Amino acid sequence: MYERPPAAYGIPPDIKYAPMAEPMVRCSDGAVRRFPRAEGDNDRYFSQLGKGQIYDIPAKYVTKRIGGIKLAADAKHAAFEVNGNTVSPIQVGWQFKAYPLGNGKVMVPQPGFRDCTGACELMMMFDHGHINRDTAHGYEAALGKTRETANLMASLHHQTGWTPILVEHDLNYKTGLFGAAHPSRKQAWRDLASKINDMGPCILRKNGHMVMLDGIRESNGQFHLSIRDPFHGTAVEFRDTAKFFTDQFRTPDRAHIEAVFLKRPT
Repeated sequence: MYERPPAAYGIPPDIKYAPMAEPMVRCSDGAVRRFPRAEGDNDRYFSQLGKGQIYDIPAKYVTKRIGGIKLAADAKHAAFEVNGNTVSPIQVGWQFKAYPLGNGKVMVPQPGFRDCTGACELMMMFDHGHINRDTAHGYEAALGKTRETANLMASLHHQTGWTPILVEHDLNYKTGLFGAAHPSRKQAWRDLASKINDMGPCILRKNGHMVMLDGIRESNGQFHLSIRDPFHGTAVEFRDTAKFFTDQFRTPDRAHIEAVFLKRPT
């Protein structure tokens, strides 16, 4: 059990801590999110709890909730839910669990504070059929360290025999004429949308964190991104916004992203 930190937004009272629900924190946007456990990084961990740090997306930008770890109404336990129904996990190795989302994909929450790389690697392998319900117990992923992109790509190639492809973009969140999206964002999201249609979901790196980017929908000049975030264990669609990159901005309106795809052998 974790000691309750002096959080600015607080932890719901009387919550019980469980392996995939520790702790549940009310963030600055009012939403309650699961935070993975931290070992050996408690100063940074408790600092982020106190700030109500958000890794996925502020609630007001969410257009669809696909699934996620949710706190029960009595605030005494949490469970993974899809469309209001509790979902049982698939055990992956000793440390990870995969929750079916009902759309052919799974959510793999990261067990620890620095395990996003391993969780995303497993999700990508599920997406492409390299892991399934019957074989999942035999797979392990690296724990305790957010790996560099090159290391992740080497691991994916070793595990699957397929060729990882790296795509990089620089985004500018300054608005164009009449509030239109900056051309760099149009180019980036349209390019990634095309590649997702061709190769499937990608692992998206934003600063030190990785998420699965499942799809990009363009409507009336606005982009909507669908992600699986292993940090909070959430799968959502949201309106593109600079707030998605608040963990990485050195300047308030620019972001650099790296996207890793797996290309099926021909």
